[in-house]
Amino acid sequence: MEFPRLHAVAALLLVVAGSCRIVATHRVFNHTIDEPDNLAAGMEYLSTGKYRYEDTHPPLARVLAAIGPYLAGERFHPGPDAYGEGYRILGHGAHYDRVLALGRAGILPFFWIASLVVFLWGLRAGGPAAALVATALFTTIPPVLAHAGVITTDAALCALTGAAALASLYWADLPNARRGILFGAVLGLAAISKFSALVFLPAAWLLMSVCHLAAARQGPAWLAREAWRRRGPLALVLATAGLVVWAAYGFSFARVDFLHARLPAPRFFSGIHAVWAHNRAGHSSFLLGSRSPDGFWYYFPVVLGIKTPLALGLLLCLAVAQAWRAVRIPLAFSAGILLVSMTGRIDIGVRFVLPVYIGVAVACGIAASAARGWPARSAVVLLLAWQVISGVMQHPDYLAYTNEIAGSHPERFVADSDLDWGQDMKRLGAFLAQAGCSHLTFTPFNRTYALAGHAMPATSPSDPDRPSPGWNAVSITMWKVFGDPAWPGRIEPQKRIGRSILLWYFPETH
Repeated sequence: MEFPRLHAVAALLLVVAGSCRIVATHRVFNHTIDEPDNLAAGMEYLSTGKYRYEDTHPPLARVLAAIGPYLAGERFHPGPDAYGEGYRILGHGAHYDRVLALGRAGILPFFWIASLVVFLWGLRAGGPAAALVATALFTTIPPVLAHAGVITTDAALCALTGAAALASLYWADLPNARRGILFGAVLGLAAISKFSALVFLPAAWLLMSVCHLAAARQGPAWLAREAWRRRGPLALVLATAGLVVWAAYGFSFARVDFLHARLPAPRFFSGIHAVWAHNRAGHSSFLLGSRSPDGFWYYFPVVLGIKTPLALGLLLCLAVAQAWRAVRIPLAFSAGILLVSMTGRIDIGVRFVLPVYIGVAVACGIAASAARGWPARSAVVLLLAWQVISGVMQHPDYLAYTNEIAGSHPERFVADSDLDWGQDMKRLGAFLAQAGCSHLTFTPFNRTYALAGHAMPATSPSDPDRPSPGWNAVSITMWKVFGDPAWPGRIEPQKRIGRSILLWYFPETH
């Protein structure tokens, strides 16, 4: 197939438009809960070559985020913890805005990589039109735009898990040395993007293999024979991936206590163990009006239903109903990720399953491009327009985006990083300064914003049972996930700051 230059140029323009939307959010929102320690860990790596602060995430995205601030003159200063060092790097006022924007810019390449994966996968599976429509869909999904604009590992996971899956398809077609090294390198990068990739990819490959075997009318024995026949090329893939991981951890070699052995890249293995322990302990979460100390098995399907544009959901139904044979592999990729995520106990955001959108966008692009007749094509155009408008109407609040199902009360459905990740403190401070507020009653989710950011009025903790005289602010996550305070459900808020903070003013009584 000749490379479709015109379609590629159009797709590039879509990626540029999406990038502009992402960059437009950089200075609107203050840092989210996880950004300071990610920035500090990346800065430690760049400044010292060490990676000791916090190992529950691998270094790739953190290092890229730290490059901009590093080039601007910031350096690592040893401190007691990653959060404190992150706040020191960010600083205050105009310096804070600049450093945070530079750090967030380092995540943008993962949006470009993910978009390229969607285009190439759509081209492979459905042709140029499918590739273009898939790119249009992917680059207008609000959760994708949101998490490509903050200093976390989620956009990296999305991009490189998708890239590894696509590279595996090219390698399966022709397992030569060049494709094997490329596949192994991408697989290694996926492993150092976020530890979730280590369970997402096997689950995705399992379902992709089942779909392939069913279509080829072959059984597991045939797959086992193929794997054995390709054991040499597969060994090259795994060796390359292992070398990439080891290189990312500075070719370190030390004892891993929980395995009672000395291993290369010890922080890689200790990080996996830390994530496993976190998942085993569970994490407080909220969904559909209920709290849980360790999550809900149905969390991710429900959250995807609330956070995904409805137009994309309707196109997905069309893809399953009308183009199953053409879309089964990308949908198997997404389904594998979704199914394995449902077994976890850390249910705090759609960001954890962001790679699902790659397979969904490809499948919907294939189905949309296959529409025949003016009624079907008109319906596809209307759905595309609906998706774009749905996101634009909530600009720049892509992080807190919810579709029409949630209506004007998204806090009834979701919280935490799906709605309130502490991102609206800067907006709150600006509003209160304009209102002449000198004292605020507030228990924020982003409790340490005062350590880095802009000035806030003097603040007192909320009374759990009743509002205080004067200005009262409530973080939706604190209210919904932790029940602090308990009274907001009884009194309609007078104002929302962004979509994550509720605000009241109660005159003082004498």
